[in-house]
Amino acid sequence: MKKIFALVLALCSALTLLVGCGGGEESKQYNLDDLMNAIEAVAPVNVPADMDDAYLTGMYGIDMADVEEYKGKYTNVSLSTDEILIIKAAKGKADTIKEAFEARRTAKYDQAVMYDDTQAQKAENGRIVVKGDYVIFVVAGDETRIENGEVDAVYQEIDEALDKALA
Repeated sequence: MKKIFALVLALCSALTLLVGCGGGEESKQYNLDDLMNAIEAVAPVNVPADMDDAYLTGMYGIDMADVEEYKGKYTNVSLSTDEILIIKAAKGKADTIKEAFEARRTAKYDQAVMYDDTQAQKAENGRIVVKGDYVIFVVAGDETRIENGEVDAVYQEIDEALDKALA
């Protein structure tokens, strides 16, 4: 009987440790201002304005019930595609937010391809990163370098900044 009790106790202890350690990546918390600053250090938005709820629902089609918190900037320059949006999605809604970001990236590209190859390249190469409940959208970068054929290098710098900020 003592052996059975000891075994049950050991199993309960092991389960407690597993539950306590589970979900480390999923539950990590990030400061949205820190994430935004990390991205803007390598790819600032040209003449930025802050996004609000109306922008998210109107331009992205996002239901605000799917959002816990967000920080976003878009450009006030009519011929620029610059946008950065960081969303902490409501539990289980990261894929829904990612789909909205993918549709937004496509729409930005479809519009830009009609008037400016540099802006179209910027939109086409835009990044969507998912880390747990956090979903990040970046269409930004040095236009002169993109014009000079450095779009991959520009976005590699953005990727590195995101990797470091999300470590």
